[in-house]
Amino acid sequence: MQGEFARASLAFERIAAVDGAALPAKELEAFRQARSAAKPEGWLPGEIGCFLSHLEAWKRIAASGDQWGTVFEDDIRVSPDLGPLLASTDWIPAGADIVRLEAYGSMRLSHGRAIAATPGRKLYRARSGTGGSAGYIVAREACLWLIETPPQLHTSLDVFLFKPRMSRVARKLRCHQMVPALCVQEEVLEGNQTPLKSLIKTRNTRGRGYRMQLNPLLRLWPVQRFVVPFRP
Repeated sequence: MQGEFARASLAFERIAAVDGAALPAKELEAFRQARSAAKPEGWLPGEIGCFLSHLEAWKRIAASGDQWGTVFEDDIRVSPDLGPLLASTDWIPAGADIVRLEAYGSMRLSHGRAIAATPGRKLYRARSGTGGSAGYIVAREACLWLIETPPQLHTSLDVFLFKPRMSRVARKLRCHQMVPALCVQEEVLEGNQTPLKSLIKTRNTRGRGYRMQLNPLLRLWPVQRFVVPFRP
């Protein structure tokens, strides 16, 4: 990640991730019992560690006093365009809570607008959910709210933040998506022969090309479905 961020001319703060597999059994069980309502199928140790790691990032953003913070996981490729983009937050729409920078899966998006800092990219309002939580900008006020959400509403991180059909929290977050995306998990890059595998074990499987796909009929609708691509 030092190399990836150096290419984008970005300074960063490393937060040591929580290793769910290393947590005491009693702590894991207490976490699961408090959060069984929104995730009745149970929590794997890696999912617990992932959630707690992002929770720590939100706490640091909330304590920083800055209006915005950006969170990245450590198994991603980033675009050099990240540097110019993150040099200012003037382009973020008023009222936004989260801006997704990651390419992961298909989404329903609307109201695209060009971003001057990153030519050829547009910011869309997210109208549906997708997986992935490897790169996003989050408002400090949203972090304060996320920190205070009751454990009964907690579920796996990408669902919690980005899948409104499955998460009461995601339904309230005003989420936007960058297209083409500015980062992508290395293991889902199309044609990648030397992927940096995620260490978080989940029940999900991945693997699809990240090219943009538009149904011609959807071009007539204000809300369109994209398979969000990554562009270096």
